[in-house]
Amino acid sequence: MAGSPPSASPLAPQPPQPSSVASGAVTDASAAAAAAAKETRARDDAARLAKAERARVAKARHDAALARVAEADCVAAVAQAERDAADARLRAALARADLERAATQPLPGSDDDTSDASGDGDHVSVAGDATHLRDALLQHEAAALINLHAQAVAVQNIRLLVPLTLDVSSTFYGRWRESLLHVVGRYSLESHVLSDVTAPTSPDWVRMDCVVRTWITGTITDALADTVIEPGNTARTSWLAIESQFRGNRETRALHLDAEFRNFKQGDQDITTYCRKLKSMADALRDLDEPVQDRTLVLNLLRGLNAWDYYQFDDLLTSEERTIRKKVRGIMEKEIALIMAVYLEKTVSI
Repeated sequence: MAGSPPSASPLAPQPPQPSSVASGAVTDASAAAAAAAKETRARDDAARLAKAERARVAKARHDAALARVAEADCVAAVAQAERDAADARLRAALARADLERAATQPLPGSDDDTSDASGDGDHVSVAGDATHLRDALLQHEAAALINLHAQAVAVQNIRLLVPLTLDVSSTFYGRWRESLLHVVGRYSLESHVLSDVTAPTSPDWVRMDCVVRTWITGTITDALADTVIEPGNTARTSWLAIESQFRGNRETRALHLDAEFRNFKQGDQDITTYCRKLKSMADALRDLDEPVQDRTLVLNLLRGLNAWDYYQFDDLLTSEERTIRKKVRGIMEKEIALIMAVYLEKTVSI
């Protein structure tokens, strides 16, 4: 009808009801709270796991430290036991020496005793003082030897003392030999590698020979050990086998090394590496009883230098190498220049 209000269309959007809006807001808030709670729990779990991992690592380190302490205590106890046994042997040896000395004294009332009594009393006193002094020195030396051997037994890593590992193809046998001799001499064990005298019935000698054998094996590669080490060898036998390996075919090795030394060129190496390798070859030839004279070393160094490095030599040398440079310059001025002058004169005349 004309006076009635227009009716709403059934397809027109209805305004949101207040109750549905509030319900949606509550749902979003609940979801956000749940997500926040979940994130908090995840952080707490991660923190607990990290704390547990730190505790586990700390416990592992603590246990490892305790194990090392126990191992060190065990080694110290063994060394102390060996030292006590050596002290006991020393006391027994001194007691036997006293008994033997007493047996050599003349009996009271004998002719020797009478003649001695009638002799010079001061001479007897001086002789007795010398004997006591000698005994005291021997006892001090024995105690020092026992202490050194105990320290040698306690060495755990020989490569800290001998930082060279000898291989079949190594060219530094001489330096390895000197380094090992310094170590065995430091602990008064050089007789185990330099002397053919053995004492297989002495527990102390056998023990220290095992120590030296272990040091030798620990400073060579497996390939070299397979070649020179045999079961039951003494330290002296292993030492001689290694010496034979590097010096037995000395002439052949010296021939090949000398050829390599004289034909060695710098190439793409820097000047420091080139000089170091050339010096190493010279040292190896010296170990083979074929020493290289300084003049020969300098001439070979100059011969193998690249042209640029030859003219820029001073800019690349250390203070030690500059000293070599001065020797080079002296040889060039005193000897090479004269030879070149004669050569040029002959060339011009031709």
